Amino acid sequence: MSRRVFKIVIAIAFIIWVFLFVIKDSLSKSFLIGVATLTFLVFSFGVQGLIAHSVRPPATKGELIMFPLFIWILWALMFLVFVFFIMPMYCPDFLIKM
Repeated sequence: MSRRVFKIVIAIAFIIWVFLFVIKDSLSKSFLIGVATLTFLVFSFGVQGLIAHSVRPPATKGELIMFPLFIWILWALMFLVFVFFIMPMYCPDFLIKM
């Protein structure tokens, strides 16, 4: 049941991203950045939850550090992709000071 919920969350995030991409010209830049960031957080919540419920950490204490480290690395990579590839598609000049 929880995997289905996380898959639905990921699907909703994709639908919002596509919708934002279609109507990006009619929205203000600050609103677009805020909504895209919240959508990224919802998407990362879904991916992290799906992975956490699919992969179980080992029972041994010494290997338990690898699971949170893997989750952190995955989130950091997703964040870098979001900032440097996805956001420039929505707002090409979002890093330029106005």
